[in-house]
Amino acid sequence: SPMAAFGAWYMGRATSRGASDIADAYAKAGGTASETLSELRTVAALGLEHSQQEKYSASLEAARLAGVIKNTKVGFANGFLFASGNIMMAAAFLFGGFSIARELEATTETYPYQGGEITVNCANGAYLEPGPPDGWSKCTFNGGDLLIAMFTLELGSQGLGLVEPAVTAFTKARKACYEILKLTDRIPDIDCFSEAGLAPANVKGDITFDNVHFAYPSRPDQMVAQGYNLTIAAGQTVALVGA
Repeated sequence: SPMAAFGAWYMGRATSRGASDIADAYAKAGGTASETLSELRTVAALGLEHSQQEKYSASLEAARLAGVIKNTKVGFANGFLFASGNIMMAAAFLFGGFSIARELEATTETYPYQGGEITVNCANGAYLEPGPPDGWSKCTFNGGDLLIAMFTLELGSQGLGLVEPAVTAFTKARKACYEILKLTDRIPDIDCFSEAGLAPANVKGDITFDNVHFAYPSRPDQMVAQGYNLTIAAGQTVALVGA
């Protein structure tokens, strides 16, 4: 039915988007934690403990909010799916009941029977002995057919509400697979295995850093190099020591 189809579509949409938002938020929080722990001395030297804590907490809060929104939407979709079965059953009982009543009224006729007359309709004519009168035909559908159709639709629509855990797991797997495939299918601008172009027999020269400004993308407000200058002559050995 359209109601069950809409509920299933909305559940799939809410589950997919919610799982993606939660995964992104947790990935950002994990990246902040990994970066902080791996460079703990640098973080402590720059006094960024509180800043990193706030970034980590903000990512966790984003994940929590995404989970609340996802569960709210999924709960609405579940309720809509379960309610759609009852609404469809109520509508079907009303429509089916009136349809059966109209057909019973339209097929009610009087037939000669055992020396007299009897009034029958499409439902009770089959129970006459020795058989239904000539010209009698049974109803196109009855209450039993209506119940079978309605319970089938109700159980089917309610069963759609039970697919949410499977859809969530599938969405998480698809999200992880997409990130991996995006990395493995990436074509670098520079092909390090290519043998095309000039290949000098030996390389000799100076290395010069002239007024270099640099900051990590994760901390654009913290400049690592501000006007950094360095010249290393050919053959010279230089050790760069950082905190």
